[in-house]
Amino acid sequence: MKYAIIDYRMRKAERDFLKSLNYELVEVPKSKAVYEEISSHVDIFCCKINNALVVEKSCYVYLKSKLKNTNMQIVEGKTTVSGKYPQDIPYNVCQIGNKIIHNFAYTDPVILQKIEEEKLQKIQISQGYSNCAIGVINENSAIVADKKIAEKLVRAGIKVLLLERIPNIKLLRQPNQYSQMNGLIGGAMASIENKMMVFGELEKIDRNHQISKFIEKQGIEVVDFKGLDVVDYGGLILA
Repeated sequence: MKYAIIDYRMRKAERDFLKSLNYELVEVPKSKAVYEEISSHVDIFCCKINNALVVEKSCYVYLKSKLKNTNMQIVEGKTTVSGKYPQDIPYNVCQIGNKIIHNFAYTDPVILQKIEEEKLQKIQISQGYSNCAIGVINENSAIVADKKIAEKLVRAGIKVLLLERIPNIKLLRQPNQYSQMNGLIGGAMASIENKMMVFGELEKIDRNHQISKFIEKQGIEVVDFKGLDVVDYGGLILA
C-alpha cells in the first residue's frame, strides 16, 4: 500500500493526481493547538527521517491507525505542538540527502535520536520552519528564498537556487479561504517518483522560469496544476 499524508484542505486536482499514482490519501486532522493557517500542515505534525516517521503526540494514534499497511517505522514524538512560534516547530525539520537542517534548540527529542542513530549531518539554522522554507528537489539540491539559509546549504555542498524575490504563495485558513499571511516555497511542493509536484500553477510564482529551469536541470519533471494559485500545505509525506 502506498500512502500520501496530506493537509485535509488539499484541492481536488492535486488529490486526483496523487490517486492516479495509486496513493491512498491520509489527511492530517485539524488541530486547535496552533493557528489556523498551519492547523493541518503535514510538516507541523510529522517528520520523516529516512524510513522513520516521527508523529506529534496529539495525532500519533490516529495516523498510525491509518498507516497500518506501510513498511515505514511510525514513532511517537515526545513534544506536543502548541501556541505560536517556536512552540510549533519541533517537527518542521528538513532532510536533504544525509543532511538535516533545523534550529536544533527546538527539535523534538525523538527526531534528534533518529538523527544520531542514522549518523546524519546536522546543519543549524535560525529559521525554525526549516521544512517549509526549503524546497527540496533531490538529495543534493534545493530552492530557498532566504540568503542565510542558502549560504549554509552551499557550504554543505548542496546546489541551491536562491530566489530573487519572495514568491506569492498562499496560505489557507479554511478550504478555499486564503489567509493574509504568505506561505513558503518548501511547503508548496513535494518530490514524488522523480517528479516535482507543485501545489498550483508554477508560473504564478515563477514568471521568469528560474524555478522550472532549476528543477529540470536536475533531471526532474515538474507537475503543476494550471489555473490554481500556489498553496503552502506544509508539503506532503509519502509512506
